[in-house]
Amino acid sequence: MIIFGSRSVHINTEQLKNTNCPNCDTKESMLASVYRRHAHVFWIPVFPLSKFGATTCNHCKQTLRTNEMPSYIKTEFKRVKKNSKGPAWQFSGLILFALLIVFAGFASKSDRASEKMYLETPLVGDVYEYKLAYSQYSTMKIMQVTTDSIFVSLNDYEINKASRIYRIDKSENYSNKLYVYSKKEITDMYNSKIIFDINRE
Repeated sequence: MIIFGSRSVHINTEQLKNTNCPNCDTKESMLASVYRRHAHVFWIPVFPLSKFGATTCNHCKQTLRTNEMPSYIKTEFKRVKKNSKGPAWQFSGLILFALLIVFAGFASKSDRASEKMYLETPLVGDVYEYKLAYSQYSTMKIMQVTTDSIFVSLNDYEINKASRIYRIDKSENYSNKLYVYSKKEITDMYNSKIIFDINRE
């Protein structure tokens, strides 16, 4: 279950200049407090949503929300709100998401480089994950390698999701019957994405 919502944090309090309290008429007694609301997912701030706030008189303690402020106070409050900058951590979710994308890109590039090396230098025990014609997935394990050929044992089981293929990659699931492919055939299967992953212990 994804938990999401919004929270608010105080970002600034500033005294309003050249303004009198509309209630007690005390000069320059008004304080403007500004808050910024942000969206969060699992309580991790993702991005800011809006800024809001209120004014409070230091003398009579009257508090006014934006829709209650006289125009001369509202003008000053908007100036304070505009100049109030929120904390950078309210963007931490976006920063984390961007870092995850960068990390995933590097990891994917590293995986592809490893797979290319496995493809060029196959070893007994390597497992090829491949897609069948009817949207099922299975594996084959290298049992013997010669100069130009690869002998594999096919997995007796299939699964309908590539992400769950690890569930069937068990030693007891491979048959004793061997099938032979040329190294070029294996490379062609990989390039055409029939073989979509190569695992080496």
